[in-house]
Amino acid sequence: MHMLRWPATGISLVCPFCKSKLNTSDQVLVCGECAVSYLFGDGGVPFMLADLQGQESGETAVLKKDIMKMFTNYNRSLDESGFSRFSTFINWGFASEFNQAPASVNRNSIRLLQECLDGLYLEDKNILEVACGRGGGVRELCRSYGVRSVVGLDLTEANIAFCQLTNRFPNAYFCVGDAERLPIGSSCCDFVLNMEASDLYPSIKSFYDEVFRVLKPGGTFVYADDLPTWKFDNGERYLLELGFELLISRDITGEVLLSSDQVLKNRIAAFGSEGQMDTAIWKTMGVPGTSLYDEMKSGERQYKIMHFRKQPHHNV
Repeated sequence: MHMLRWPATGISLVCPFCKSKLNTSDQVLVCGECAVSYLFGDGGVPFMLADLQGQESGETAVLKKDIMKMFTNYNRSLDESGFSRFSTFINWGFASEFNQAPASVNRNSIRLLQECLDGLYLEDKNILEVACGRGGGVRELCRSYGVRSVVGLDLTEANIAFCQLTNRFPNAYFCVGDAERLPIGSSCCDFVLNMEASDLYPSIKSFYDEVFRVLKPGGTFVYADDLPTWKFDNGERYLLELGFELLISRDITGEVLLSSDQVLKNRIAAFGSEGQMDTAIWKTMGVPGTSLYDEMKSGERQYKIMHFRKQPHHNV
């Protein structure tokens, strides 16, 4: 029995626990090794979350459920404000001091993605976006970069439901899954993209391990996040020890802060003011006046774009 693959992609879907092949039976995916079953959600989206199988408990499970709750509320706020169909990105955005035009809903976010992908050749490649949010990155990759396929994975079912409902690209696929237990086969991705999510992961090293595993030898990890400076240092050290080669490291803290200033009015229109918005959402959005914004301004945190290449002689 072959590993289950989406029709237009070489990226394989596997059991997130033992990484074994999955068989299809009565609209359920069953692991051929450990016999764990996985359901399909709305629109046939594979539902591959670890916590549903009772594999996680304690603080880790609580943290992940809090993240899912926060982004479920995020989607609800967009629905209630009428902005849902326009808001396909969840990121800081990128703005240049040379371009001070008013920011449209997604313009700065698309510009940030373009900056992250600058210098990369993506045509006919298979891309995995971990923490794809509301699918803006997946859509832009399909629309503008000539990719063979993109698989978007996210922890929050509400995000993936929106992605699936609004998807118009036959080479875009979505999956509910955990960044620390990727339900993706080893050495099958040309690129892994992760933007503004890793600071929420209870075990960031587990995520790094998984990225290394799923990338092909010579594949590239495109990594963009706002992190405390020490966390960047520790993360880079760990990734190099795994067998990655650092290709670029670019500090764009100033540009994302400028973007946050520009899009504040749009965010208030979409989500309400601080007193009206879910507190957790407000704090993580990095709007002016939050501790996250202030830490970026002071230099305690940085925003970096980094490219890491899995060295060609490494395989899993």
